[in-house]
Amino acid sequence: LASGPAKTDADLAGLLELGVAQVNVESPHELRRLARLAEITRRPAPVALRVNRAEVSLGGSHRMAGEPTQFGMDPELVGDAVRLARSLPGIDLRGFHLHAASNNTDAAAHAAFVADGLRWSVEVARRHGVALRTVDVGGGIGVDYDGGTRFDLATFGAALRSVPVPDGVRLVFEPGRCLVAEAGWYAAEVVDVKRTHGRYFAVLRGGMHHFRLPSAWRMNHPFTVLPVDRWRYPWPRPEVSDATVDLTGELCTPRDVFARGVPVTRLRAGDVVVFALAGAYGWEISHHDFLRHPHPVHLVV
Repeated sequence: LASGPAKTDADLAGLLELGVAQVNVESPHELRRLARLAEITRRPAPVALRVNRAEVSLGGSHRMAGEPTQFGMDPELVGDAVRLARSLPGIDLRGFHLHAASNNTDAAAHAAFVADGLRWSVEVARRHGVALRTVDVGGGIGVDYDGGTRFDLATFGAALRSVPVPDGVRLVFEPGRCLVAEAGWYAAEVVDVKRTHGRYFAVLRGGMHHFRLPSAWRMNHPFTVLPVDRWRYPWPRPEVSDATVDLTGELCTPRDVFARGVPVTRLRAGDVVVFALAGAYGWEISHHDFLRHPHPVHLVV
């Protein structure tokens, strides 16, 4: 599957050459560009129309639908987009893409969203004469980085079993975060510990050029302190005990922060801080070459 609001002609042509299973088309203009490339490459273009439905109320940390965003097309344009798809050579219209939110942890609400999306797709396909074969509800199955709530897959699965999926329709999920978040950790050495204007700061040998999720979401990412008793300098070791501290990165921007005002029992320069749940939206979305700082070492265990 291929999604995104700004696919280039090179992206679209490459997808066709690779024989992609489905291109989630964001607009009539993108649909026309894809048809043109399908004709040039002589490769059929399997398409789902991405729609920003107005009535979506799914929770989560980031909303892509149910309000004005750059994602998908207005539902009022669906009829025109269907007619356009039929008129364009090389376009195989299979259904709809309805991804609406990121990092939702309410399993019952997510199941209700899936059921509603299916009902909507069946009705719209019937109204516009679409031979419905695909309903892609996207991702959004979340991870609670604060540890208070866990997406209940058992509840989600039980609720889905009562959702009728029409014969011949493939229901597609994109569960990226929930599959890989727990499979990664990010570790960084504490370079310095200091106090400024009444706040303690631990400056790490790392930052949002390696692991951008905490700074992008302005959240306190969970971490563990691994004490390192070796100290290589002949002067007292900077440290903080039984206090709150901000964990920051090494970049020259105040946005490079992993956590703010978090309590620590003891944290010293030379210790290592390990951030769990770093397998999703970490290195992949980071500013890799910010001021030419080196990339992190990647270890596969």
